[in-house]
Amino acid sequence: MLRRHAVPVILGAFTRIEAKAADRLDTSLGSTRGAALVVDVRTRTVVAIGGANRVGKSLLPPGSTLKPFALSALIKTRKLRAEASFLCPMRLRIGARVLDCSHPPIATPMRIETALAYSCNCFVAHAAEQFGPGELARELESAGFASRTGWAGNDEATGRIQPAIKADTQRLQALGEDGVLITVAELAAAYRVLALKIGQPEMQPILAGLEGAVEFGTAQNARVQGVKVAGKTGTALTAAGEPVAWFAGFLPSRAPEVVVAVMVPGRSGGADAAPIAGRILTEYRAGKL
Repeated sequence: MLRRHAVPVILGAFTRIEAKAADRLDTSLGSTRGAALVVDVRTRTVVAIGGANRVGKSLLPPGSTLKPFALSALIKTRKLRAEASFLCPMRLRIGARVLDCSHPPIATPMRIETALAYSCNCFVAHAAEQFGPGELARELESAGFASRTGWAGNDEATGRIQPAIKADTQRLQALGEDGVLITVAELAAAYRVLALKIGQPEMQPILAGLEGAVEFGTAQNARVQGVKVAGKTGTALTAAGEPVAWFAGFLPSRAPEVVVAVMVPGRSGGADAAPIAGRILTEYRAGKL
């Protein structure tokens, strides 16, 4: 039987059990300047928190963890068909930015599922051309990326979403590379909302992509034995040029119980953040959080 907390783990005085859960997440994070948050999908209760002083205060670019929200917004507004496909050219230039895809060359056209699984920049940037001026920013705000969660104390920061007007800025924003700064808490909250919608028919390509990321794509290091995980990695550079690695996801993928968000300094969401998420979710499955 999995143990649940009746009281959220938040900044301030912990109960003995809550402090134990926080210690376990801090242990999973190791000596990094990272942060992690585990939230019960149904009750919105915080299960455990690590790097508590950073969960709701550090505003950072989310990288590719934003891609499911960009694509689901286009599906919702019927600007992207569920069966849409695009042959990835591998090379991507947006203004002065070089954002070439890092996945292996794929001879067949990408679909939404494979684009998310392999984190295809070209597919998402191409799809983002369908957004109207400022439309993506509004969708991100509605997903909770500019709202306090209440999970990180009274001084919790609020994400910053800059309306993207030009086509290139829309494409960069869809990739989580520009015009958006978020907290770990906001990412967890947004993925919780995503998890609650995952049974909707129009969300099936998104779910398949998030499952694929963990099964065979960029997030394989987040796999948990005996249960299917859905999730997405992300990597970005801060304004100071420091690399940050992300993972966000939930399990079980088809009947979500908890959502996890992890942020650590690192150059690869798949290599640096996903393994930590996998350890945290394994602890949860073992009833140790």
